Amino acid sequence: MKILLWICLIMTQSFTVHAATDKIYNAKSLNLPNGLQVIVIENRRTPAVTHMMWYKVGGGDEVMGKTGLAHYLEHLMFKGSKLVAPGDFSKKVKSWGGNDNAFTSWDYTAYYQTVPKEKLESVMLMESDRMQGLNFSDESALTERDVVIQERKERTDSNPSAQLGEAMRAALFVNHPYSRPIIGWDNELQKLTPQLAREFYKQYYSPQNAILVVSGDVNAKDVFEKANAIYGKMDNKGASKRVKWPEVPSVYGQTTVEHEHSSVKQPIWRKLYRAPSAGGNYSEFLALSVAENIFGGSTGLLYQSLVADKKLASSVSFYYSGVSVSDGTVSMGASPLDNVSFSQINQAVDAVLKDVADNGVSDDLVQKSIEQLQDEAVFERDSLTGPAMMVGYQLAAGLSLDQIEGMTTDLEQVTADDVKRVIGQYLVPSAPQYHAVIGHLLPEQGDE
Repeated sequence: MKILLWICLIMTQSFTVHAATDKIYNAKSLNLPNGLQVIVIENRRTPAVTHMMWYKVGGGDEVMGKTGLAHYLEHLMFKGSKLVAPGDFSKKVKSWGGNDNAFTSWDYTAYYQTVPKEKLESVMLMESDRMQGLNFSDESALTERDVVIQERKERTDSNPSAQLGEAMRAALFVNHPYSRPIIGWDNELQKLTPQLAREFYKQYYSPQNAILVVSGDVNAKDVFEKANAIYGKMDNKGASKRVKWPEVPSVYGQTTVEHEHSSVKQPIWRKLYRAPSAGGNYSEFLALSVAENIFGGSTGLLYQSLVADKKLASSVSFYYSGVSVSDGTVSMGASPLDNVSFSQINQAVDAVLKDVADNGVSDDLVQKSIEQLQDEAVFERDSLTGPAMMVGYQLAAGLSLDQIEGMTTDLEQVTADDVKRVIGQYLVPSAPQYHAVIGHLLPEQGDE
């Protein structure tokens, strides 16, 4: 989940350069005959390069009863291949003065290295070797399974907020892969085997399911030549593409998930909504992105109403996560002040949303939000790893390169009426397309 936290950090900055460009990254693209998409983003500010391999396979592609398999395989990708001994991948990258890591989502699994530019071909050779030459032992795989189990204990089983979030997603995404935790259910992690990981690897890790993004001090023509020579000779024998996921069915009634824990000191109110994603409805994605900017943050409508004016909460949040293969989500949260009930918070939030759904927002507020989003794009494109991260995860989620490159310009088409419409269509309880789960996190009450 590191990528999600990194993206959230980028999206909360604010700057003063209101300049949209025709293309954000000016990326160059080449599709190899075996299906591998190669993206190059030239950036000569520092003599370094970020090399990222994105596989269009993640936790959403696991079969029922084998959750956590995609993330487990991510760990095993560091346990040796034909040309690289177990553990040597990261050691070599570090010896060159670089760094590397990997992360798994429902939609993708990604591996990256940031190294001096002269080491690009070396990391390409190592990454290509583990794309089809992974070679871990059963012993190391079982040991790594224990590492994953411990990771779940630390991140989820000892974290009441994460426990609540896991339960809320399970209730929201009924009959859909997004209902399952990326790290896996605790009882199913115990049953994962080295053979299951090998089968999952052979099924999905192939050029046709991968996107290579290279960002930094490089020449696109040279990168394309290297990629063709190193990755182009690989085939897709025995591999398959992901099976289409089911649509989430309509579930009647309002679901509330309540969780008490001894470590919780302050009650927390949360709400998670299903919403369109960029891949499913690009225009709605743009409107919801602008809406997030209007409602969220310390100057947003929720803060102004619940914290500044009504004095109901000490903090509020509004986040839209819309870059995904299937449905996106809108998540809201609030910390009620003493003697303020969850019901009061819920009613106050709904009132703010309904006011916008009924009366809209000003053109000036929409324009200001668009300019802030454009400024953020200008900022992050100038970093080394940022462009590779942003382009890679959006491509892996189903956006086209043209959509990614033109997003700042496309945002200018969003109007106040668009913001009014998407709030009324997806976030107001009376709307036909409203799907949400409420969460209550509470201190442990003890015996009465």
